[in-house]
Amino acid sequence: MRRALSILVLLLIAEAPSVARGARSEDVSNAGPAGQQGQAASASLPTVDQVLDKYVQAIGGKDALDKVTTRVMKGSIELPATGDAGSIAPGTIEIYMKAPNKRMLTVNIPGSGTDRRGYNGKAGWYVDPDEGPKDLSGADLDALKGEAEFYREIRLKELYPKMAVEGTTRVGGGEAYVVNASLADGSSEKLYFDARSGLLVRDDLPVEISDEGKTTQQSIFEDYKDVDGVKLPFTIRRLRPDGDSIIRFSEIKNNVPVDDSKFEKPPK
Repeated sequence: MRRALSILVLLLIAEAPSVARGARSEDVSNAGPAGQQGQAASASLPTVDQVLDKYVQAIGGKDALDKVTTRVMKGSIELPATGDAGSIAPGTIEIYMKAPNKRMLTVNIPGSGTDRRGYNGKAGWYVDPDEGPKDLSGADLDALKGEAEFYREIRLKELYPKMAVEGTTRVGGGEAYVVNASLADGSSEKLYFDARSGLLVRDDLPVEISDEGKTTQQSIFEDYKDVDGVKLPFTIRRLRPDGDSIIRFSEIKNNVPVDDSKFEKPPK
């Protein structure tokens, strides 16, 4: 049960997207040690601007992204079996978003109930199963605010002022550029962009988990599809020490009517 409940929290953390157990991917960074070999490798790498520009173009371009003002995403969430627990029947997930920074998430996992939380552009909330609606604060609020950034893809340099391309690695059988993004607390998030397509294929985010301490959540983005001129991942695999998950979106719609009341804290 603890495993299922922890998944509800991890869904709020940027994709946006855990420590890989075993060889999930093979690091072959060519940033290299100091010296001629390292200098040559660094010289062959693209700049941060080049990587991010290619990413924006790969998902449709700024003009296409600017035309989208709402998004509704529906699908399933699976919790694969681990060494000490069997798999749990797939649950459901619904996400409503509205520009510039509104978001509402509902997750229902069999045997664990429903987790519902939202951000209205100014304040965050969640619905406690026993006590009703409550205000979000601290790390949970920060995570939800980050997820609510509707135009995140074209604002990465604003959201991460300190970024550097540090090398390459293998992700899903292809080469990816590793972009190190410094966070406010001094830690680093790593973004992996496919060298050929330009798409974001992986994200390593530092997180702190109860009973686990500081660790990393790894998100793998797969099955990109075109939705009204914008490419979005329909499968997100999240790997964490306290339990992995797989989100599979069956439906993503842009520019559908979404009333602002959807993002307001429900009355008690």
